[in-house]
Amino acid sequence: MGSHFRARRGLRALVAATIVSTALIGATAPDAGAATPSNGTRAKQGAQWLANEIRRNGGFLENFGQEDPVDTAYAVIGMRALGVDKHASDLAIKYLKHNLGAKIKLGGVDSAGALGNYISAAVANAQDPRHFGGTTAKYDLVARLLATQRTKGADKGLFGSQAPTYDGAFRQGLALTALALTHVSPADPRVKAGIAWLKKQQCANGLWLPYRANVKKPCPAANPTTFTGPDTNSTSLAVQGLAAWGSRPRSTKVLSTLQAIQTADGGFPYIAAKNGFSDPNSTALTIQALVALSSSPASSKWSKGASTPFTALASYQIGCSSPGYGAFFYPGDSSPSVFATVQAVPAMAGRKLPIGKSTKSVIVPLNAC
Repeated sequence: MGSHFRARRGLRALVAATIVSTALIGATAPDAGAATPSNGTRAKQGAQWLANEIRRNGGFLENFGQEDPVDTAYAVIGMRALGVDKHASDLAIKYLKHNLGAKIKLGGVDSAGALGNYISAAVANAQDPRHFGGTTAKYDLVARLLATQRTKGADKGLFGSQAPTYDGAFRQGLALTALALTHVSPADPRVKAGIAWLKKQQCANGLWLPYRANVKKPCPAANPTTFTGPDTNSTSLAVQGLAAWGSRPRSTKVLSTLQAIQTADGGFPYIAAKNGFSDPNSTALTIQALVALSSSPASSKWSKGASTPFTALASYQIGCSSPGYGAFFYPGDSSPSVFATVQAVPAMAGRKLPIGKSTKSVIVPLNAC
């Protein structure tokens, strides 16, 4: 399935393939003569593009020509964060309720990250994630997510039975942000174990790798050539997942390390090394981490001349003179990217996970220049 977890596994190769393209073509220039939209307006435009795609497909988003339920759920989170097009969110929820089987499984068993996104989408759209389309065990997404947690061994507390090599910290953060929305008690031993696992995974520089098999061994240095070491994507979801439960370990160190690897355009790279190239997903997720740590991405601390993380993210948005207006693209390909857009929308609005429920509904005109 075209999920975030498959996408993250391919992200290292994608970043490698597009670094040269990024250096050569950069981001698209703003439309000539067009007024500069506010961050909130840009976020709503992105959310409306997602809503229009969902409407066009009858309830879902597509990635690489295939239905993508996980990105569809993530889109609902963003649309509800902005209060955009409730009808499109309702269509997506209806679709998600009919796809509670193979589409949220990896290797034939429940995916913790996919369930986390489904739960977050349900709550954001004022749905009950414990009765998501029915009353039997199949429809209790919270119980299903909790059932994926490992109860023994070195990875006790980790959600998901799949190998965590590429997405351990990322999916753990998604699971914890989702559970924070469902009134599970912070005293619940499953929550405590999930938090403990994620805190042990943190590196000395404050950031996270996708997974550390041996937490007694220091994290390797970030290396964009080999795509090893701490990365901003794992860090962002780890930070948001822990912050959702009031835990912000080594927050000062996290912020100083992120500041050290911020790129010249104000954005952030995937691999957390200096002198890298920013991309929309990593910039968006890092913005959310900063917000979760109560550090304003628009403040002078995060400014690179006239550039900020928000202006860097905005540079990846398709303008009104081009097809796909409102969507965000990934460098190397100027066409709309569902994966980039679903992650950019809540970040452009300055919203961290988790996102509470919203029944507000506005339609944002996406008119050509």
